[in-house]
Amino acid sequence: MNMRTLAIAAVGLGVLAYAPAGLAGAKGPFVGIMGGANFTGDQDFRGTGAGINRTVKTDTGWAVIPSVGYRYGNGIRTEFELGYRSNDVDKLTGVGGAAGAGKMTAKSAMVNLLYDMDTGSRLMPYVGAGLGIARVDEKKVRPVGAATSRVNDDDDVFAYQGIAGLSYWVNESVELAAEYRYFATQDPKLHNSAGVRVKSEYDSHAALVGLRLNFGGPKAAPEPVAAAVAAPPPAPAAVVEPPALPRSFLVFFDWDRSGITPEADSILRDAAAYAKTTGAVKIGATGHADRSGPDGYNMALSKRRADAVRARLLALGVPESEIGVAAKGESDPLVPTEDGVREPQNRRVEIVMN
Repeated sequence: MNMRTLAIAAVGLGVLAYAPAGLAGAKGPFVGIMGGANFTGDQDFRGTGAGINRTVKTDTGWAVIPSVGYRYGNGIRTEFELGYRSNDVDKLTGVGGAAGAGKMTAKSAMVNLLYDMDTGSRLMPYVGAGLGIARVDEKKVRPVGAATSRVNDDDDVFAYQGIAGLSYWVNESVELAAEYRYFATQDPKLHNSAGVRVKSEYDSHAALVGLRLNFGGPKAAPEPVAAAVAAPPPAPAAVVEPPALPRSFLVFFDWDRSGITPEADSILRDAAAYAKTTGAVKIGATGHADRSGPDGYNMALSKRRADAVRARLLALGVPESEIGVAAKGESDPLVPTEDGVREPQNRRVEIVMN
């Protein structure tokens, strides 16, 4: 590893640290685990002893990486991970090369900084970088020098990595992920069984899958019973007027749903009757969402809710020319909450008649 590589890793972390805010992602702690195939590049062995000039090739190995971390609600998350990577030696090339034996492993402790990219859907690409320390262990790697000489040593060295992945949110708590990682270390300094100092290398490419469990979601509040705004008192009996129904209505929805519930359908029937009896010329249906999902996704969800209300009013006989729809996403909550809170009364469509 050289200073240029270190500089690239440092710049990568710096760019991520100043990633733009505003992404309405999840917020709170999480735990995760990733595992999969690990591929090491050709690892060169160099030393002061006779014949210590080899390139080690390895078989496809495996890696497992558990982690804990925290999401900050703006697309940025940090995590601490422990990693284990293992590959069996396939062969050694160079002067006097021979079939290989032994194993190369790397145990690591890394701190990562990652950025989740909001796509307005449950799919979320992400990139990241990490710095830390690794113990590179060469077990019974031979021949290095004489045929009976083996490297059976380890060294603690600086490590760095780059990460690119794609996750899918099954719900607000469970996230499936697939990712690629490039992991590399400072050159380990080892000794063979004859006491000769050997400088090695370690870098790997990993294809991983896994999941993360997110604990930032609040406790779900009891679902309110959807109801129309209270009607004003009736007019005196001597005055002949149309029925005095509310001029505004609220229709509530289940989490992450735009389907009309039976309670909501009853309110929409009242709204349609009001429009027919009072001759309303303009009906505005504005969709809203709570703050438990990404901003773009919530905007689309609130539009689907407003469209569902419009479709039901049309089915109930309200003229199409009288209905207009709008969507505000999570920007205008009925009950103010912090980002990520699942507030039932914010999942609504407001119907206003003029």
